[in-house]
Amino acid sequence: MVIQDVFGVLLTQAQARNHGWLAGTFDSLQWGAAIVTTTVSVTALQGHDLPFKVAVIAAVTVANFAGALLGVALGKRFIKEET
Repeated sequence: MVIQDVFGVLLTQAQARNHGWLAGTFDSLQWGAAIVTTTVSVTALQGHDLPFKVAVIAAVTVANFAGALLGVALGKRFIKEET
């Protein structure tokens, strides 16, 4: 989930800074990460173990936050304004 969020933030920053090829690359990478994390999350939430479901929801929430922070830091450092 962290990877999915990092790619999502980098995608947005690349689009905002007019880097079409980079945005397309991050969009493709984000989709791959999203399909994996969605499959794992949905499978876990379909089970009958309530504590496990709560743990999955908590882990995804923390991963979303961490991924956003890391994505912003990486984008700020490596994705510069197109000149």
